[in-house]
Amino acid sequence: MTHEPGTIVAGPSAGPTATQAQAHAAHPHLPGAPHAAVPRSPEEFEFDPEAPPLRKAAILLVSLEQPLASQLLARLDRAAVEAVTLEIARLERVDPEEQHAVLEEFYGLGVRRLRFVFEDLVKMDDTDIREAYYEEDAGTWALALAGAPRPVRAKVLGALEADSAVALGQHLAVLGPFRLSDAESAQADLAERLRRLHDHGRITLPDPNGQEEILV
Repeated sequence: MTHEPGTIVAGPSAGPTATQAQAHAAHPHLPGAPHAAVPRSPEEFEFDPEAPPLRKAAILLVSLEQPLASQLLARLDRAAVEAVTLEIARLERVDPEEQHAVLEEFYGLGVRRLRFVFEDLVKMDDTDIREAYYEEDAGTWALALAGAPRPVRAKVLGALEADSAVALGQHLAVLGPFRLSDAESAQADLAERLRRLHDHGRITLPDPNGQEEILV
């Protein structure tokens, strides 16, 4: 679906979300409301690249297609929904540059999460790997690493604190024969845990662009 440059839309004609409807009822000039006009000159609007997260959320929700906006709202608790609803109601004119930046950030984070796989550990910061590693999961990590390329094993062992690296190395040493499907299952489980940590802002997943081939 394409839109003319400079136009912010709330979604298809199926109708706005409840949050959007509330905001647009009070402020029909909001982006996403019918015939919303968006300023095009710098004199009318000054783009702020450091906009607060709540403002970004409001711009995002009135810019996305309605089904996707509804899915995002469904994942928020009541307090968050009320907060973003109030922020939407406070929105005035939104510059296309700001809308574009918000959407780029949203889709960029989504792609980063979607494309992340266990082997991408080689591109992660050591601090993030240490944050994601728990001693009680050493057995799972050992099985996942046993089926991973050598650079991945070296990266994880090198990133951990000395004691943790030694303990994990011992698990690897006594692992014995294993099924590749079991190792792949362990890798998938750990990759999903890393995605959840990323979702909660505890770690940063690597940029999916410019991925390099990993040799076994």
